[in-house]
Amino acid sequence: MKKFNKNSLIFIFAVGFILVGIWGQFFDNLKANTTLMVSELFHGNIHSVFDFKAEIDKVSDSELSYHDSMMDLNSVRENISGTKIIKKEDDLYAKSSNGSIIAPVKHFINNLDMEQMVEEIDKLKTVSEANKAKFLYCAAPRKENYQTLPANIVSYDKVNYNNFVSSLKQKGIPYIDFSSAFSDNQITDDDIFFVTDHHWKPYSGFVAAASICKELNALYGFGYNVDYTDINNYHIEHNRDLFLGSYGKKVGTYFTWHGADDFDLITPKFETNMTEEQPFKGRVRSGGFEDTVLYMKNMKKDYYNVNTYATYSGGDFRLQIMKNNMKSHGKKILLIRDSYACVIAPFLSLQTSELHICDMRNYDYYVGEKINAEEYIQKIHPDYVLLLYSGAPKLDNDVLNFF
Repeated sequence: MKKFNKNSLIFIFAVGFILVGIWGQFFDNLKANTTLMVSELFHGNIHSVFDFKAEIDKVSDSELSYHDSMMDLNSVRENISGTKIIKKEDDLYAKSSNGSIIAPVKHFINNLDMEQMVEEIDKLKTVSEANKAKFLYCAAPRKENYQTLPANIVSYDKVNYNNFVSSLKQKGIPYIDFSSAFSDNQITDDDIFFVTDHHWKPYSGFVAAASICKELNALYGFGYNVDYTDINNYHIEHNRDLFLGSYGKKVGTYFTWHGADDFDLITPKFETNMTEEQPFKGRVRSGGFEDTVLYMKNMKKDYYNVNTYATYSGGDFRLQIMKNNMKSHGKKILLIRDSYACVIAPFLSLQTSELHICDMRNYDYYVGEKINAEEYIQKIHPDYVLLLYSGAPKLDNDVLNFF
């Protein structure tokens, strides 16, 4: 008979804990299956755990109201059975050596595609400079750059990113590599990203915003308030186990024993007066930092139904404008971005008079037509044009089609 081990005990406890919150017409059936599984475990049949998964999947598919509990319960089973890789539709999610969840990049970017990507960025730089705007590419490393993958998984993210940054340099495109910024600020690899999500933590975004200011100053003499780049001038509210990221939503809260992520709310100690606009939605908000560039409705624990990351900037929009009413004579910046910029934009907006944030990606839920960058630059006359994408930008999804 196989030895009854502590992992079996953990799973039994997890089943009992989660079942406390479950009721409904299928409860008796689920309870019976659970009782059978526990009995089999005590008799040494560890395979009963895997048999129980079929019941979990069945209930999850037929009773969506119990999705959260079933996902969490299944994630416990996957964890204690040593699962390191889960496939969801066409995507793979893997557990790294330190327990962080990652999504391996499956495609290597060849030289021809890399050249095309950099050429499109150079066109935007040329258009910006023709309209008297200084240009800076903001290269954001992805989580997979820092993690050790399971032995049977290959990810091309790191090599793609390094080749991309090298190509920017060879082309003479001004850029900042946030990898260096994080290293200079002594942010350890494990502290840059969430465990259950692919995005940076808020403090990483704060450091990135400060690094942009410093780089713009070094390249172009951009004037900024150094005090606003000092974290000691901000309140930090630490919220434990508040956030389950997009990867965690795919594999369940306990696929890694880390569980859900802590989430920091960083707000200025100093006075702020701002306005946030979403032109395509006809929305305008005015007030302090928390009333405008933060979306406090997302600061709640609802793992599978709320995106807490969107507390910063409100998430993704076709066009968003952050105006600093206390710096009306400051510089105007156009930021073309992906979702990594959510935790950067609020802090960068404190250093500008206007921060225009444009998203070129194609998503069905976006309101408004895709913006032509050249026409928009000619319309608003920005002092600086920033382009920020995570990893090496994709040729698909139209992210590099600026015109």
